[in-house]
Amino acid sequence: MQLDPGIKLNDTYFNVRKSQLSKQGYKATGIEDLVDRFCKVDELTSKSVLKPGIEKQENLPSYSETKRALVKKRRIEREKTKGEKWFNLPATAMTDELKNDLKIIQMRSVLDPKHFYKKNDLQVLPKYFQVGTVLDDAADFYHSRVPRKERKKTLVEELLSDEDFRMRNKAKLDRADRKSVV
Repeated sequence: MQLDPGIKLNDTYFNVRKSQLSKQGYKATGIEDLVDRFCKVDELTSKSVLKPGIEKQENLPSYSETKRALVKKRRIEREKTKGEKWFNLPATAMTDELKNDLKIIQMRSVLDPKHFYKKNDLQVLPKYFQVGTVLDDAADFYHSRVPRKERKKTLVEELLSDEDFRMRNKAKLDRADRKSVV
């Protein structure tokens, strides 16, 4: 007489290699799906030091970085944006046009003598800023919009094309010349 434990021993070994499963005619079960989902070889080895062609290198790359190198790398990453509290405002690349526009904004009290502006906090140009475009509203088509011919790319061009601004500056320059002569 033979005892029956109730376990099918031919089903106790799990073969998780798809190539052998397909040869044997098995369909993927829940276990194979889990193995495929969680054991992706390419993802797991992407951070590995051992890559194809490593035998051709003269020395192996270091697995861990020094503390000083990590601090330096973090500082460089931190300087790319203003920070979490400023919604990761990026550091904008400075061009000559942007520099001139920012200088004009800093010296805005000179532009309109009848308008009072608070004193600037910063003496240097800002590192983190964004430049936007004001979109015209359809309701303002006839009275408060600037026609396309009069639109300029930068503030400098806009000020140079403004006749009142040029006349005011010319008068200031004449007054300054007269004071320097006397």
